Amino acid sequence: MKTKIIFALLILVGLGAAVVLWKQSNGTPVLPANQTTDTTAKEDISAIRTFMADPDLELSFVNTDLPIPYFRVGKVTKMSNGENMEKVDGWVRQVKVYDQKGLVNGECSVYEYHVDARNHTLTAVLIRGLKPNEIDSLKKDGVTCISNSGKVPKITKVEAEVVAMNYLERSVANFDQIKDQLVYSPQSNGESHEWLWQDKGYKLSEGLSSRPYSYPIIRIAVYGNREIQYWNTVPLFEN
Repeated sequence: MKTKIIFALLILVGLGAAVVLWKQSNGTPVLPANQTTDTTAKEDISAIRTFMADPDLELSFVNTDLPIPYFRVGKVTKMSNGENMEKVDGWVRQVKVYDQKGLVNGECSVYEYHVDARNHTLTAVLIRGLKPNEIDSLKKDGVTCISNSGKVPKITKVEAEVVAMNYLERSVANFDQIKDQLVYSPQSNGESHEWLWQDKGYKLSEGLSSRPYSYPIIRIAVYGNREIQYWNTVPLFEN
């Protein structure tokens, strides 16, 4: 499990290191946490439940945030220690964040879901480790979670591919058209497997750049315990 957490952190933190500064004076602030869902939450929840193939999945709304770890579009200026990206009107995206009620395989973690606030399309499924206060709260309710042991079972490519393709088939409208374009790569000596699709035919307007990927992508990782993480920036690139 330790390998999986490191892998996730590299994705969500390491990739973001390419940008030295997302100009704070122009950035969109994160909205305060809100434990109640709005009138559009039913469509968000429906998208998540469809992806997870669980019509009874229980979710809680966390907040509205920016998808900066896996999607940014703006004007890039090179600097001595990296680069600066300024936001551009019309290209700031917000995602609604939901937590799944219930632990992931009894571990001290939960699935976190991101949904495009404009069109209710799922853009990310992440595994989030619980904070100490959340673990303490569970204990008070008589629930004990398992700490990361560092051991992750191995899974074959064939087994992982079945899991990955089932998720993608449920969530990607044009899956039949892109499935042969998915690029496979093994991770962590068989403890996880990953598939990536990029729309390299997509072109941003002149003067704009995107990070961490230059194109819209769909990416899914499957771990030995059949947990998954998923990113889909295609809807975020749409106006």
